[in-house]
Formats: sequence, structure tokens, C-alpha cells
Amino acid sequence: MFYNPDKYNNMDYFRNDPVEIVHRCNSPRDIEVMGIVCSWLAFGNRLQIHKKCDFAFTLMDGRPYDYVMGQLWRVYEGSGENFYRMLFYRDFHDLMLSLYNIYKGYATMEDAVLSKGDVSDPVLLVDRVLSLFDCAGIPKNTASACKRVVMFLRWMVRRDDRVDFGIWRRINPRLLLIPLDVHVLNIAKSQGLITRKSADMKAALELATHARELFPDDPAIMDFALFTPDYEKKH
Repeated sequence: MFYNPDKYNNMDYFRNDPVEIVHRCNSPRDIEVMGIVCSWLAFGNRLQIHKKCDFAFTLMDGRPYDYVMGQLWRVYEGSGENFYRMLFYRDFHDLMLSLYNIYKGYATMEDAVLSKGDVSDPVLLVDRVLSLFDCAGIPKNTASACKRVVMFLRWMVRRDDRVDFGIWRRINPRLLLIPLDVHVLNIAKSQGLITRKSADMKAALELATHARELFPDDPAIMDFALFTPDYEKKH
């Protein structure tokens, strides 16, 4: 295993990553909002993702929660103007509307996730987050690996205060999955961690089983191990 937590679980390696934008926030609700926005945008070229996340942070005047509750985003309803790749401003509107509805009913997004009771299953945890949103760019169900929502959950739940924030204290980190795409799938397969051919939820669960064997209290830390080879090749 090529794992090196002290080296790669470090913000020095995430300066051009969307999570860097989230680290500009201080309050839990700002972190939640910016975390969802940045994970929503986290597909494509890493530098372009970071640039668009920075744009979104500026659009929200550096105060994501206040922007949501101030409803300035309503001007984008139905807009066909492009926001990022296949996402439009109308999709941004719908994302903001989902967030507005969450915070109308709950003090935090974690409260909303746990409103139907505690979770003890990784897929149920992901599904609880999905159920809060009705917009393009966030899956309707857990058939896929739900990579970006899984990444958002890692940011919110892991508690080592390095890259991840750990502000959701009522959800056990043992429930976390590893963000899975084709690239991570191939690396995991080369290490004998996955046998499935598709980067779907079943593959994510298979990978999580191995991760819990190696890191029972913090399985999502393996994400940094799977990130390592690609980073080394590019830097």
C-alpha cells in the first residue's frame, strides 16, 4: 500500500482543490453551504473546478449562508445561461432553493439529515443527503457511487482538522464511503481492493469494506492513499 497520511492528508496538497474554497469559511452553516456548492461543481479539470468554486464564493459575497437566506439567487430562476459545463444558472437557482428550504426548517444541514432518525448504514447516509436536494447535478438515488456527495460527507464528518472539517459530530466516521470514480476504481482494482467493473455504489461499498479492515475507525482516510499516485504523476 502506498499510503502516507502525514504527507497527503495535508492542505499543502489541496491548494488548487475545491476544498480550499470551503476552508475560507468559518461558521458551520457557511461550511455546509460552500461544501455543497463546491462538491456540486467538482467534476472536470481540477484547476477549472477550483476557478468556478472561487467564482461561486465571490458570487455569494463570501457569505454563503447569508446569500442563501437572502434569496438573491431567485433572479436566476429558469435562466438558460451557462454556469459550469452542463450546469445552467437555473440549476444553481434550484440548488440554492433546496438549501433555502433546508435552513427554513433546520438550524443546520446535519439536523436535516438526522431529522428522520440516526443513521447506521453508509448508503442510507448518502440517501438522506440526496433527499434534501432537487436539482440537476445531484443524483436522485444511490444507484451510482454518488462520488461528489460522498466527498461532501467526508468533508463534513472526518474529524482530524487537516483537510476535512468534522463539523458533523453526530454521525460516525465509520459510515463514510470513499469518493469513487473510474480513476479511483482502476487504482483500487490494481491494489486488489475492488473486483467490480463499474464505479457504482456496489463498488463503493466493496472498497469501503476493505478500508474498514485497514482503518476501522476512519475508513475514508484511504481516500488520500488513492489520491497519492495521481498527484505524484502530475507534480
